[in-house]
Amino acid sequence: MEHNQSIIFVQFFSLIAVSCAIAWTLLACLLRIAPKASWCFAATNICTLIGIMLYTQRTEAINYLYWFVADMTILVGFALVRWGSQHLFKQPLSYRFDLILLATTALLMLLVPPSLTYAVYLVIVMSITAATFITLSGIDNFRAVKKHLPLHYAALINVPFFTIGLLFIIRAVVLLLFPDELANISAADKLNSSLVMWSYIILLLLTNLVLFGNALTRLVYKVARLANKDQLTGLWNRHSLLNKLEEVDALWLRNGLAYSLMVLDLDYFKRINDTYGHLAGDMVLKNTADILQKSLRKIDFVCRYGGEEFLIILPLTNKKEAQIVAEKVQQKINENTVLWQKTHINTTLSIGYATCKTHLSIEQLLQLADDAMYLAKSKGRNTICSMDAMEDSMDSMEESNAAIITEQS
Repeated sequence: MEHNQSIIFVQFFSLIAVSCAIAWTLLACLLRIAPKASWCFAATNICTLIGIMLYTQRTEAINYLYWFVADMTILVGFALVRWGSQHLFKQPLSYRFDLILLATTALLMLLVPPSLTYAVYLVIVMSITAATFITLSGIDNFRAVKKHLPLHYAALINVPFFTIGLLFIIRAVVLLLFPDELANISAADKLNSSLVMWSYIILLLLTNLVLFGNALTRLVYKVARLANKDQLTGLWNRHSLLNKLEEVDALWLRNGLAYSLMVLDLDYFKRINDTYGHLAGDMVLKNTADILQKSLRKIDFVCRYGGEEFLIILPLTNKKEAQIVAEKVQQKINENTVLWQKTHINTTLSIGYATCKTHLSIEQLLQLADDAMYLAKSKGRNTICSMDAMEDSMDSMEESNAAIITEQS
């Protein structure tokens, strides 16, 4: 009866592992969705399946293949989970630490003959290492996912990882205190325990479920990011501008945190396209975008506003500070040249800026910055202009006219 149960378990487990491995392989090969991560996750399922198959052949005799190799294969699968998740979310890879951990575990296991006699010790070592890998994977995933999702959702998604890690720790502690429970909570004595069999099935399903969820989260974020980013320069596009403007404008109205807008236009860009070709023009646009990003703060919002126009939202920036930023950007652009087919292309910018005022709507502020840019162009290009002075003059005239009308009345 137990033998038949074990066979059914292995068949069921193999079906799940192979199906998941095929699914991840299809994602890597055909759909090209996070291929490095998908290959790691496919290998995770294969390693887990190989380890389980080896577990079923264990006897009381000393055997390195069915004990040491089986445990290490399972642990390599856990390491692959972590590496795949790091590839998925573009995190720094932890190869060095993880390989040291695997090597240390291997040395600890090789201190005793791999057999049922020392099974308690071997299972405890294996459980602690597995818990370490799974918990670290959960921490890595939480840090990555919380950038894209609310904090409670990020925690909820990674609950299975932390639960599995906790269960491995509990198993190690129970074996340390009650070594006689070995047959009931581990695969040391083949796979005769229903609890152990179901535990491995649930572990495999939960792990793949979390990994598929993470892959979906990353895919959705990437699609959303592409929808809000300019494909050529990598800057925010016009579609994403309004949300950011409403955000900084709300802070200005609620807390008095001033902000400024800056519209920049590449001078004689049509001439560059006509003389050197559109590929050269694309390189000039990408080079300009790169300089803008490097010249500004992280809180500044750089957007490709039109063909050769850029718009910058400067939070916490008043009129004088906006002038300083404009001069800095102008200097950086003037100092830089684009090398195109052994020819140096010099670029300049016409810059217009405007700073928020209580009586100005977002649309009016945008129009003021745009008008200031065209004023800079009319003054000979490579110039910085602001409509604030004109606005102040208009305000003064309106106040004077109002005062005269009041006196006359």
